[in-house]
Amino acid sequence: MCLAPAALGPAALGQDGDTPATLAGNWVFEADLHQACTFDGQARLTPTDTKNVFGCELTARQDCPSIDVTYVVQQTCTATVNGDAMTIRSEIQTFLQGEPSAFYTPDSFQLRIQSASRMSGVLVGADFYPAVWQRADGAIS
Repeated sequence: MCLAPAALGPAALGQDGDTPATLAGNWVFEADLHQACTFDGQARLTPTDTKNVFGCELTARQDCPSIDVTYVVQQTCTATVNGDAMTIRSEIQTFLQGEPSAFYTPDSFQLRIQSASRMSGVLVGADFYPAVWQRADGAIS
């Protein structure tokens, strides 16, 4: 999948390519799974002592009515910024809804930073699915 270039100016990235602090905070996301399932969730990015690295937590919801399965999965993750790209690597902590399954892989993302309130790219799971992250309403850190 080809990802569009980001539209972040130098002021948003700060001097010397510093990680934009404006990315910290609450986000909502969704992905198009190309099937009878919906996928969305929420995440929180928190700054760390390491340049260009955020700690994060996310809760993803995958609902597949055609097979009567819904998963709500709490995960921890690390978000790394490299230029206008963010890579989010997740690890499953617990299934809040739905039976744990070896077929449910951690929800990781490859995103392009478009602004301090929008990122788009792909959900990396069993396949690659178009995904969008947007700033949660009223959530500015």
